[in-house]
Amino acid sequence: MAIEGVVNASDVSNALWPLVSEALAPLMTIFKIVGIVLLVYIIYLIIRGILNYRRNTRIDITYEKVLEIDKKLDELLKRTPKREKKPEKPEKNPGFFAKLFGRKEIKKEKKK
Repeated sequence: MAIEGVVNASDVSNALWPLVSEALAPLMTIFKIVGIVLLVYIIYLIIRGILNYRRNTRIDITYEKVLEIDKKLDELLKRTPKREKKPEKPEKNPGFFAKLFGRKEIKKEKKK
């Protein structure tokens, strides 16, 4: 067995590179597009995270204030003496003129 000729590797790679690059060109374009979309999505997630953090801190501050107000109200309610509830007055039957002119019904409509 004798090797008749020596093949230079650089010549083979120079001959195959244009064929490989032409075959992979659409795939490389797709990868570039996916990379750009992924980069934009990561930037969107970072901005959304910052805004959610700010919103949540405001909510926490508001929640603490509400709890403080609730405690103060509880203290005020404990201090005030409890009063007996006044019984509700039964409605009077409308008089003659009220029936005649319908004033009682007008007042009820305004209350609603």
